[in-house]
Amino acid sequence: MKLINKINIKSKLGILFLILCTSIAVLAYKSINISEHNKATLKVVHSKSQAVLSLQDKIITPLYRLREISQSLVMAPNSSIRKNIEYNLDELLKKLDIEFNSLANTHIEIFQMWTNYKSLINNTKNFLKNGFEEGAYINVTTSSREQFHLLVKQLLLIQSKSLNNATIAYNQAVEETKEIKVEILTSIIFVLILSTIIGWLVASNIINSIHIVQNGLSDFFDYLNHKKDQVKKIQINSDDEFNQMATIINQNVSNIQINIDKNEGLIKNATKVLENIKSGNLGTRLIKESDNSSLNELKVMINNVIDNLEYKIQEEINKRLEQEQILIQQAKLASMGEMIGNIAHQWRQPLAQISAIHMNMKVTYDFGKFTQIYLYSKIKEANTLTTYMSQTISDFQNFFKPQGEKEDFSIEKACKESYFILQSSLKYYGIKIDFNVIQDSYIYGYKNEYSQVILNILSNAKDILLEKKVENPYINIEIKDGDNYAIVKIKDNGGGIKKDILDKIFEPYFTTRHQTQGTGIGLYMSKNIIERNMNGFINVTNTEDGALFTIKVAKT
Repeated sequence: MKLINKINIKSKLGILFLILCTSIAVLAYKSINISEHNKATLKVVHSKSQAVLSLQDKIITPLYRLREISQSLVMAPNSSIRKNIEYNLDELLKKLDIEFNSLANTHIEIFQMWTNYKSLINNTKNFLKNGFEEGAYINVTTSSREQFHLLVKQLLLIQSKSLNNATIAYNQAVEETKEIKVEILTSIIFVLILSTIIGWLVASNIINSIHIVQNGLSDFFDYLNHKKDQVKKIQINSDDEFNQMATIINQNVSNIQINIDKNEGLIKNATKVLENIKSGNLGTRLIKESDNSSLNELKVMINNVIDNLEYKIQEEINKRLEQEQILIQQAKLASMGEMIGNIAHQWRQPLAQISAIHMNMKVTYDFGKFTQIYLYSKIKEANTLTTYMSQTISDFQNFFKPQGEKEDFSIEKACKESYFILQSSLKYYGIKIDFNVIQDSYIYGYKNEYSQVILNILSNAKDILLEKKVENPYINIEIKDGDNYAIVKIKDNGGGIKKDILDKIFEPYFTTRHQTQGTGIGLYMSKNIIERNMNGFINVTNTEDGALFTIKVAKT
């Protein structure tokens, strides 16, 4: 055990690995030997068994068949049947000749017996050819029969010897296998005992060192968690890496104990200061010191943050308020510009008609056909047009007037009111608009704000169609009722939005137009209206023809 304590862990693990490799190599070598030996034994037994089977199948059995055919030849009732039997007899004689010729060198006596037996069969055939059937019968039942039995007896004797040799080879293989089993079991037991003893000694030494280090670290962690006041030193008696590790741990634990007390003081001080900040008191500062440079840097940083926090908070609030005011003002200006433009489109035709009435009145007066009835009719026409223009102003005022309270309103009606604002402008530019109302639904919210969102999207679609000079421009508005949401889809054939800006169009101040043509807050404000004020959401995707805006608002 003392020798093991002086060996380092790398060497200990190397010894275990070497023992493992040696054990595997020994067992593999023995297994290969057994396999090769069994293969050779089986080969011998197989060859001897094949010799027996070959003798039976190729000689003995055909020989019995030859005997039957020769007897049938003698017993045949006529020459026609005898001719067929004689043909089969000749074929079998040829095959047997081949087999007995292969035995001529090793079993000369059997070959001679076969030659004699074949001669007797030929005698039988000659007797029959000469019409001496009685001689053929006597030959078959006496000399030929006796020679056949002698030949078969000798063949059976050879077969018996072959079987005996196969049995001997098998018994020898069984005995050798038993001996090899005993040898392998002995080797395995020896290797296992040796490996177990050495492995147990090495593993026990390593595990014991691990437990000592583990217990020492556990004491240290308990100290860090304030469960213990002191930490015991780690004592390891070996000269391996664990001893070196224990020495380093003991040195660091001692230094950590000294620094922890200082760090705890600074941390407690910081906790109190942060609690004061949480309660709104920014007058306290960190005063404790520590040997940890990071904590000291944190101390300076926290003090600096406290110094500037109140000022920065107020500055950020003012900046946010200023930005919100700018956004609101720009939104108002953008809406006013849109409103003036749309009013101009609404008034263009009535003004032209009023101008035409004046010209008509002048021409009538010049030709002397100016009558009171004519005057009243023209005044009535002009009054009708001015009334329409006045109603247009009222409609626009009501549309853009801020709405104080929420109400239940129809999605279809809100969309058509937005369309009315742009109707003349769309007709002027030849933009076709289709309403596809699958099912109307009612929602609870600010109707004017919702209509302004629809108006904003329609205005953007109109501008894109004009900017890209699209042939046969159109805008499609689809209104349908979902399970939980009222859904409006607005699609155009303006070619869509570029992929690199698709995710940015709802950001404040983002615009694809020139700075003098747009503020970039229309879609940003629309998103705020739908998502913050009306518990819904708005998104945009590209289709094959153009952009598709989808607006979903929760139903009442």
